[in-house]
Amino acid sequence: MTAHAKQDQSDGLLLPGLDGTNPLGFLAALGLFRVIDASNDLGQIRLRWASANGTWVPALIGTDLNQDTLLQLLMDKLSQTIDEHPVRILNDLAVDDPTPRFDLFRQHTQDACANRRTDADWLAALASDIIPSSAINQLQTTRRDYFYGNLSSVIERTTIDHLRRAIFAPWDYADPLDNQSLHLDPSEDRRHAHQWNKPAGDPDRKTSGGMLGANRLAIEAFALFSSLPSGDALRTIGFTGQRSHNTRWTWPIWNVPLSLSVVWPLLMLPDLQHEELKFDACEQIRRRGIVAVFRTSRILVGKTPNFTPAQRIA
Repeated sequence: MTAHAKQDQSDGLLLPGLDGTNPLGFLAALGLFRVIDASNDLGQIRLRWASANGTWVPALIGTDLNQDTLLQLLMDKLSQTIDEHPVRILNDLAVDDPTPRFDLFRQHTQDACANRRTDADWLAALASDIIPSSAINQLQTTRRDYFYGNLSSVIERTTIDHLRRAIFAPWDYADPLDNQSLHLDPSEDRRHAHQWNKPAGDPDRKTSGGMLGANRLAIEAFALFSSLPSGDALRTIGFTGQRSHNTRWTWPIWNVPLSLSVVWPLLMLPDLQHEELKFDACEQIRRRGIVAVFRTSRILVGKTPNFTPAQRIA
């Protein structure tokens, strides 16, 4: 379905650029949903996934927003600099410092609990007060030494046109990757054997290969993926495994309109994590409105993690 295709208003506002079978597309949809849900003057917005063009695309239900008003709302609500965004805590926690900063983390936690509930969600996703601050959320696939700078660039450089192209049009991957990507799209697995240029210093990264708007929205989804300490590492909602050969992320697609407060528990359903989803487990998840389940592996190529193309497992 194109951005200009007619749709039944009862179907909600379709967002045809966001492909739920792509890790980046799914996260961008959740991030958008989370931003819209926090807008108090819109009432209760729900999200469902609709089958379109051989894939799954999100639809916002319970709103009279159209393409232009949605885009303007997002630009009004999204932080324009990293200093205005909760991910700034990564800089405060000195994630590249091998010495744990438990005192800083606990101070941030106390402040968040007292004043900013949303910041507490970010803290639970990004760090822990009992393991080194260098431990990362398993969704983080950008190298640790690049991550904060890339977050800053994505937040500052995204325009309304970047959002429009990511949400309402087929992805053209016409944005530069260099210093402004979270490395969440499987297409960014650019090993030497897969391309003409060497990955290091590839000139194409400066001109194309990315979707900046999708990366900007995906940042907002991180707060939904809390992480708990396991040894010296973090284990993140929706993930199993901790090594490069066995780490995988599994997520659901649902076709009934759900509020964010219901979607959040779906992301952590134990039934989704079976090696193979047997008939009984599939019945359990279908009763919750889940119509498909996708899984990607988090592999390591050199020093850089990558997500593999997702496979449908149910």
